[in-house]
Amino acid sequence: MSTTSLHPDEGYAFSEMTGVLAPHRGRGLSLALKLLAIRFVRSAGYERLITFHHPRNTSAIAMNRRLGFVDPSAERQPG
Repeated sequence: MSTTSLHPDEGYAFSEMTGVLAPHRGRGLSLALKLLAIRFVRSAGYERLITFHHPRNTSAIAMNRRLGFVDPSAERQPG
């Protein structure tokens, strides 16, 4: 499952959750869902999509970074 919401007043979309049942993990389903969310957000005219993950969910962190998501603390640092 995947849930994405649009927040026009704030100027961003939010990828609220992407989840795959344990027996089906490791097959690229979460990546496919996240890519569909990105496509939906772009088609709605948004340029900013934010998300978050549990700090110990290394697979979600790696996938999000591979897709170009950055940690908020990294965005605030100069350079």
